[in-house]
Amino acid sequence: MILNFADSQVIFAQYALQTPVEISCIEFAPENPRVLIGGCINGQLISWDMSSNEHIISEGRKQNSEQQSAAASKQEGEEEDKTQQQAIKVKELIMSNIDKSHKNYVADIKFIPKDVKVDRKNPSDGKSFHFVSCSEDGQVHIWDTRNIDLQELKILGAKGKAAWTPFMTI
Repeated sequence: MILNFADSQVIFAQYALQTPVEISCIEFAPENPRVLIGGCINGQLISWDMSSNEHIISEGRKQNSEQQSAAASKQEGEEEDKTQQQAIKVKELIMSNIDKSHKNYVADIKFIPKDVKVDRKNPSDGKSFHFVSCSEDGQVHIWDTRNIDLQELKILGAKGKAAWTPFMTI
């Protein structure tokens, strides 16, 4: 759940990130704060894009008869609680390939500062595209987010193959 402390009503979550695996750590992308990277307890990494309308889960359910009768039986002077809000549910954008991920839970994720050169062949142009993940399995993976194209992800996701692979393993 994501709370916005700049909002006056911090009691209510703005977003609920859906995931098939439990999350052990999370990091916001510095270049796009609407994108989050999470580390899972099975070693995989997962990403969400809160600005993507295609990944928002809508709940268009009708009220059942019990809910309708409860609403009808309310007294005239009684008002419904309008302070309750629904958190926007967001499903994952992409997950790392389980075979090329960590073998144990992801302990931490950090984005590499934009002035640090990671890839000599493809300069970062003053932006932060790489992040590091570490795990109890003793490995550190460096991941590159530059080559992720949303159209390509849609095609791979439709085939059930949407997955990252690490740029480098140390």
